[in-house]
Amino acid sequence: KRPGVLVHEDEAGRDNTLLMHLQSYLYRKGEYDPRAEQSFAPALCNRIDRNTGGIVIAAKNAAALRDMNCRIKSGQVSKFYLCAVHGAMPKKSDILTGYLKKNEKTNTVDVSDVQRPGYREIKTGYKVQAFKNGASLLEIELFTGRTHQIRAHLSHIGHPLLGDTVYGPKKDPFSLTGQTLHAGVLGFAHPISGEYMEFSSELPEYFCELTE
Repeated sequence: KRPGVLVHEDEAGRDNTLLMHLQSYLYRKGEYDPRAEQSFAPALCNRIDRNTGGIVIAAKNAAALRDMNCRIKSGQVSKFYLCAVHGAMPKKSDILTGYLKKNEKTNTVDVSDVQRPGYREIKTGYKVQAFKNGASLLEIELFTGRTHQIRAHLSHIGHPLLGDTVYGPKKDPFSLTGQTLHAGVLGFAHPISGEYMEFSSELPEYFCELTE
């Protein structure tokens, strides 16, 4: 696996997953004992695409999981990503709107500019951070969190992510092993104090080489 990549449980096998690493870490710290639990096990509150790096949220108990799932569903968690896309963006910053539908058979999505049956609204904000060698580095803010939203939405407007052979060119000129997408920042209010907290994850080395 590429450094910095986090994977789904069902994409990596039961013995080497982010969730297994989380539970093992908490067990070693003495904060989780599967023999003492009735039903709950530490769980992920949000997930990121395969071949995507960055930060995710995990809950150590059932109450935390319920609270965070509610916050995510109601849009109380700020999500910022960094990605590199083909070409120069039409604006320095913008908020893209559209509609998205998932194909369960192919595990891909389709984006439309108009409402269609089965399509759900999406909203994706971007700011251009840099432009180099025919590629743009973008900061992305997700206002909705649909499957493959960033990748599909940017591809829909003609700017697919570098390395994304699903929604972009099948032959990537940069010879990458996955899309240049990184979950850089997550922010939310502390459940007790109400103080806003923000957590960040540094870009992996391969990403920095593309954008320096």
